[in-house]
Amino acid sequence: MSRERISSRIKTLRYIVQELDKARLGVYVDTKKLEEKYRSLKLKDAPFTWRNILNSINAIQRIPTKSPKYSKLVRLNKLANKILIGGLVGLLVAVIVQLVGRSYEYYLILMLVVLALTNIAYFLKMYVGHQLDKIYNENKEELEKHGKILKKSIEYLLSRLREEYRKLGVRPSSICLKLKHADYDMLYVVQRPGILSGNYKLCFKK
Repeated sequence: MSRERISSRIKTLRYIVQELDKARLGVYVDTKKLEEKYRSLKLKDAPFTWRNILNSINAIQRIPTKSPKYSKLVRLNKLANKILIGGLVGLLVAVIVQLVGRSYEYYLILMLVVLALTNIAYFLKMYVGHQLDKIYNENKEELEKHGKILKKSIEYLLSRLREEYRKLGVRPSSICLKLKHADYDMLYVVQRPGILSGNYKLCFKK
């Protein structure tokens, strides 16, 4: 296998690992793209089929829908999206006002409105995200139950990733990934989540 092919497989494996790791938390992932990437690897000895993996992802993403708060959160998220669109329209109008040479005061007022709308949308998104995290925490046992298949699949993919790096002559212990979870047997924690990042920096064990 050529180095280019191996490098491509490494990129694909890293992508799948990171997406499945996020899915364990209930973070939205593009399952169609994920399936395409996963099947392209032609993993004959994988512990689970893609259907098993997809069922686990879907089961995790359904957890919040059982909460009485869910319909309200959906409405708030839609409202935030509409406000963001309004902000973009306001920004476009502000640019046009500036280009046609209208009063600077109009431009300034429009920019303040855009800033206000953006902040409102941002805080609404934060609130929705916080409430979803809360729902998942309240259903931690169910989350972990459905996440077992994803974790085992990630462990398997990490072993394949390590093999691909070795084919390139790269020491796996020099390779790190940024993930949401730190409970993978082949990896150890180099850096914990901080203010600027919610990810662990994990490297392969020697």
